[in-house]
Amino acid sequence: MYILMVLLGVLLFPNVYANSSESEDEIISVPSGVIHKGDYFAFGDSIEISGTVTGDVYVAGSQVIIDGNVLGDVLAAAGSVEISGIVQGNVRLLAGQITLGGTVDHNATLVAANVQMPASCNLQGNLVSISGNSDIGAKIGGDAMTVASNIRVSGSILKNLDVYAGRLRITSKAHIGETLSYRSNEAASIDPSAKIQGQILYHPSVFHHMADMPILRGLIIGSKVAGMLMNFLYTFVIGIILIRMFPKRLESTLSMLQEKPLRSLGFGLILLIIVPLVSLLLLMTVLGAPFALTLIALNIISFYTAKVFSILWASNWFFSKIGWKKNKIPTLAFGQGIYYVLVMIPFLGFFIAFFSMLFGLGAAVLAQTKHKLET
Repeated sequence: MYILMVLLGVLLFPNVYANSSESEDEIISVPSGVIHKGDYFAFGDSIEISGTVTGDVYVAGSQVIIDGNVLGDVLAAAGSVEISGIVQGNVRLLAGQITLGGTVDHNATLVAANVQMPASCNLQGNLVSISGNSDIGAKIGGDAMTVASNIRVSGSILKNLDVYAGRLRITSKAHIGETLSYRSNEAASIDPSAKIQGQILYHPSVFHHMADMPILRGLIIGSKVAGMLMNFLYTFVIGIILIRMFPKRLESTLSMLQEKPLRSLGFGLILLIIVPLVSLLLLMTVLGAPFALTLIALNIISFYTAKVFSILWASNWFFSKIGWKKNKIPTLAFGQGIYYVLVMIPFLGFFIAFFSMLFGLGAAVLAQTKHKLET
């Protein structure tokens, strides 16, 4: 609940944090040897905790590094999170990149594009991980449940391992104390030297078999083509509207992406968390329900539209090298064409679309906040 309050403050009252996040090089830290008594709250570009925090840690920013000692829980939302110290409570992280290499006395919940848990990680409780790619080399004292496109397991899991994966690799170093249960479109690659004490249960995807039916395959392909054409047309029209009718706001957002990409990513992640939570809280009240429905509708449009800024940002950078003018319709059209080719690549395409949305959304909010502060 505390982290919700912090994020609400960041979203609804950004001027409170304006001074602390104005400098791109600012580092907020608890230095080595320093003891912070009680809970610790921080928001900024770079946050480092090398000392000791006697309570819980609630942080949000572009980069979070914890190589000290936290006696409570850690809740963090950031572009990247690296923990090599000791956390005596639980860890709950949302980031683009998570590296968990220290000691966690209880449980860990991780949501990220990439999760790395090297051999130095000692997680004494349970693991829940959702990511694009996951590399688990840690020692885990409880159960582990992980969802990812690609998962590699080379660590020691004392109890059960439950996996939902596109591809699963169990290396020769892996040790699973009880059952390995996995759901995938293809059988896992399990090294013969891997030690699995319990059963190996493979559950092929039902949708994988259904997709082999010619009629369903044709419908799926047709719907995907129609959806992509509508998506392309919508994005192109929104881009033209921004170029023609809101050139100053567009330039301000693109400048923010150019100057502060990590901060834009961090704000995008925060908004991705806070908007659904605010909508849910409003839905729980009679008076707030209409506002919640309006907020949900507006933010679906915002999330869907935000990629336009990222497409234009990348297009301006790329095509300016061959002499094309920035923020022009031909630049948008060709850049958008390249974008849609890239998003059709399996697995990689999802992350390109996801991070394009995060970068664009965060930059738009930062640009709007800067405009209001200046006026």
